[in-house]
Amino acid sequence: MSDATTDDGPVGPAAVGGVAAVVTFAMLAYVTVLLFDRTALGVVVGALSGAGIFYTVPYTIRRGDPEYVRDAHPNLARSFHPGAAGYALSGAGVVALALLFVFETPLLPVGVALGLALVEYVILSRVLPRAGEGADADGGAEWSSDEWDG
Repeated sequence: MSDATTDDGPVGPAAVGGVAAVVTFAMLAYVTVLLFDRTALGVVVGALSGAGIFYTVPYTIRRGDPEYVRDAHPNLARSFHPGAAGYALSGAGVVALALLFVFETPLLPVGVALGLALVEYVILSRVLPRAGEGADADGGAEWSSDEWDG
């Protein structure tokens, strides 16, 4: 095998995430403008989910690469969890779009979606493993639900 990781290839995870983010943004913004005829609202809904996909796709690719090593900036890596942010933001765009069917004013659905994204981020940042972090990082074995079975 070669010593190249997924980040060293011709198309890295960040490029794939960027393309996926643009497509997600365009589709959700288009659907929102088509259904509700509000361009600014379409941009907000598309931007929420697009930003989420921008973080989620590279995180997922890097989690699947056993040779990926996290950056040497432990303070920065500890303070921001891209996987948690990605999952929270991508869901927030869909939640905002769904709540637009219920409420007439656009401010309430966007506010609820952002609040939900914040709560999701806090929970997911504590639960999800970081990319490049294996079972040996904590000195323990892989987590298993079998530990709870008496």
